[in-house]
Amino acid sequence: MRQSPRVFALSISITIFSLLFSPLQVNAGMLLQDQNSNQTIGAVKPIPLTPGKQAIIDAGGDCLRLRDLPAVNGIKLDCVADKTVIDVLEGAVVANDYRWQKVSVNGIIGWMADEFLKPYDDEPKCTSSAAITQAILPPVAATSIEPKPIKPKFSAPLPSSGFSLQLWSGGSMNDLVDAARTEGCNTDSVFTIVHGKFLAYKPGAPNFVNQPWFNHFGGETLSSGTILIMKCVPKDNVSSATASITNTNETFINPPQKITSVEAPVVNSRAAVIIDDRSGAILYNLNAHQNLPPASLTKIATAIIAIEEGNLDTWVESDVDSNAMIGSSVMGLLPGDCLQLRDLLHGLMLPSGNDAAITIARHLAGNESAFAGHMNALMNRLNLKDSHFKNSHGLDESGHLASAYDLAMLSRHAMTLPDFANTAQTTTWVAKGSRTFYMRNGNAFLRTYAGADGVKTGNTDLAGRTFVGSVTRNGNRVFVVLLNSPDRYGEATTLMDWVFENHEW
Repeated sequence: MRQSPRVFALSISITIFSLLFSPLQVNAGMLLQDQNSNQTIGAVKPIPLTPGKQAIIDAGGDCLRLRDLPAVNGIKLDCVADKTVIDVLEGAVVANDYRWQKVSVNGIIGWMADEFLKPYDDEPKCTSSAAITQAILPPVAATSIEPKPIKPKFSAPLPSSGFSLQLWSGGSMNDLVDAARTEGCNTDSVFTIVHGKFLAYKPGAPNFVNQPWFNHFGGETLSSGTILIMKCVPKDNVSSATASITNTNETFINPPQKITSVEAPVVNSRAAVIIDDRSGAILYNLNAHQNLPPASLTKIATAIIAIEEGNLDTWVESDVDSNAMIGSSVMGLLPGDCLQLRDLLHGLMLPSGNDAAITIARHLAGNESAFAGHMNALMNRLNLKDSHFKNSHGLDESGHLASAYDLAMLSRHAMTLPDFANTAQTTTWVAKGSRTFYMRNGNAFLRTYAGADGVKTGNTDLAGRTFVGSVTRNGNRVFVVLLNSPDRYGEATTLMDWVFENHEW
């Protein structure tokens, strides 16, 4: 029987797909995924949770949806941050290939897929021998600082040429291309499947080419567990734009274009800058390279080191007494408090805890001076030359300085780290260790400006009010930095409005 042209074309497509991807060997249980939620469905369901106990969200850096009904089409009540501790209630239902557990989160009752929940052991692991010196990093030499290699983020080795089916652990597209290059893969294209059709991303291509990708994922950042098909090509076949996508010294990706004659607003900050995330281009410059006291914007560097060099699940014992830190922003630590490093990260970023900063520094480096060496090594690695740190918290100290440009580019790097990005936009956090700590994010911009998703505020006598803001609209992210601003939120709003109203991506 003669096949119709449509059937013939379909059979040819299936044959080509089979030839391309049949050599790939992937654990099928790992790759069952709801692409609308970006959360992997495991092949084997875990042991049911015990009502009356607690569980912790384990979603690989992604938030976990709390729904009003035990079904994927249930109304989303909240998307709860990874590693949040929740209360397990009576009730479990199997539906849509998930087992749904009834839970309570911050007083809200709903249902969660229990494949992303683990029993929570609420006994702190700190002992007298597991004190703050347990994870001391090696000292950083004053010269010859080597770049820290990017940790592998793929589920399987990448080829130098050809196609590879992968689970991505989460991060921005720049982060993905950079990570692939460290494994010998020069990324020509990235594909995923949405509703049975291929969706493609082309590194270095004009924005309109990749806009469907950004529209689907809501920006450049992909959640943990996203299924991707990577196409790697020999280095000589990669365009100059793709090969240099993460080079912070040169801009190969087209920056946003100003489409009106409207002049940039005048602000009264001592220094300010606006940076386009994708290209790294400067869209606004007021003394952007002048080094000034940064106040608690310092903690962005502290957070990066905690994430990149520490283990966020490690239990840390504090020897800091916040009661002695009069007039200082703190999370409320006392000597002997036992918390996970993840909770200290939230205490660092949300209430801007100087006690959390000191505890992190001592935990990872032994003392403030040694930790500052790692902070300066980080800045050198990112080729940011205007800044020099003396401490982990940002309290005024002679020689502790940073430029608006360096802080913008530092934040650009930080927001590629899923743990940082999730923390920076978290509005509330409950830390449960030897004591319970309730935290609220002091960055009011998150609650007042549409699209705001980070990052940090600061304030000291010398620095005045400082601010780094991140805003993402239509998949386009920009960073604004203000140093010594009389009205940081007002000026940030004015500058962000000007950027989005007068530029085209």
